[in-house]
Amino acid sequence: MEFIIDSDFHDVRLDKFLRKTYREIPLSGIFRMLRKGKVKVNGKRKKQDYRLQRGDCVRVWEQSAPSSAPPLLELSKEDQHLARSIIVFEDDDIILCNKPSGLVMHEGSDHVYGMTELIRAYTRNQGFNFVHRIDKMTAGLVIGGKNPQTIRKLSQLIREQIVEKQYVVLVEGVVVKEFFLINTFLKKEHDRVVEQIDGKSGGKEARSEFRVLKRGPGRTLLQARLHTGRTHQLRVQLANIGHPIVGDPKYGKAAREETMFLFSQRLVVSPLNIDFSLAIPGSFERALQQ
Repeated sequence: MEFIIDSDFHDVRLDKFLRKTYREIPLSGIFRMLRKGKVKVNGKRKKQDYRLQRGDCVRVWEQSAPSSAPPLLELSKEDQHLARSIIVFEDDDIILCNKPSGLVMHEGSDHVYGMTELIRAYTRNQGFNFVHRIDKMTAGLVIGGKNPQTIRKLSQLIREQIVEKQYVVLVEGVVVKEFFLINTFLKKEHDRVVEQIDGKSGGKEARSEFRVLKRGPGRTLLQARLHTGRTHQLRVQLANIGHPIVGDPKYGKAAREETMFLFSQRLVVSPLNIDFSLAIPGSFERALQQ
């Protein structure tokens, strides 16, 4: 049995992944599989504490069948309309979606379903998965694969920083520089991400570039390009230079708006001849003038 690791299991220990996938096998059995070489990651043996990476290929030689996947959602007419409206590009291997603000990427304790479950149900494809994610309050483009081969390919391109992701961001304050770079280290602590001077304490490098698109009376519209994809990267970096994203409830001012003005506008995957852009929502221009 072969599994391609997606964003759901990125940075999860190998033994925890196996326990969740093979729930009928006791922990002692999981460790025995690992000791006997019945589990390999990218063709090599790994210890139980190996942390899986997006795009890893986990191959398991075991007679026991893995736990069955949860059933697909039964979509209402409204859900079907929502799914149909957010798919902006589709071919035999890829689906590109325009995620609305307020919709989570995956189901959770407070959400019956997310974008992933919605698209799986609409396409009747349990194997579909997004290869990256954006925050609940962030809107815009996300890309996913319909099969393990495509998911693995996209994940590899993201890991190699070949996939170009551009955002449009509305921030508080008037930014003076026309173009600037931010290169910091970010580390997740509890429910927040903090900035560090270096990576010695576990922080991961985060690189972003910004360009001014337009200035308003007290706000600035920026184009942002990610060179890395850390959690809350743009939100933390912009807040720490004194220009928090408008509507950011965690790192910004007390939010007056009902949405966060962070929009995934463009995705470029050159090896697959994909270059897709969305128009900047009119709400950004209106909020810029406030």
